[in-house]
Amino acid sequence: MSNLYFIIAFRFVLILIVQGLIFNKFDLFGLYDPHISIIFVLIFPIKTNRIFFLIISFFFGLILDYFSNSIGINAAAFVTIAFLKPYIMNFVFGNFYDPHGIKILKDYIQDSTIYQKVLFVLIIILIHHFIIFSLESFTIDQIKVVIKKTFYTSLLSLFFCSSLIYLLAQNER
Repeated sequence: MSNLYFIIAFRFVLILIVQGLIFNKFDLFGLYDPHISIIFVLIFPIKTNRIFFLIISFFFGLILDYFSNSIGINAAAFVTIAFLKPYIMNFVFGNFYDPHGIKILKDYIQDSTIYQKVLFVLIIILIHHFIIFSLESFTIDQIKVVIKKTFYTSLLSLFFCSSLIYLLAQNER
């Protein structure tokens, strides 16, 4: 079990560094930057304690807020997607979803369709980005801008996250 916590801590630090130092500087047209930090929630082991997952997601978002100069926005988005992850997995994977956490990432990659994989990642990304941009603008007058930024940033994040998850799944084999 301590090996699992070491892996979680390593991913925590590595993803924060990569997001904070590389991807926060990557601006497409000055507006859109990919959020690969979502990978932390996507690949977080299912078999861990759910309360631990929510707490670690909160601190992950809080540290990311420090890098991004946003006041709690990432923390709110990460806690939300961490809370919703099991429900989204059940919705996307149906009977295939393993709530006890016996399956690992490579099992989901191997045993599910490409549609399920993309849908799962896309739903998590869309929820995360919509929360971030909604809290950032904090007005209903800017809903068109929020939707536009959510859409384009989600496409960019989907590309990078899917690529990195595929590489991580290859390394697990």
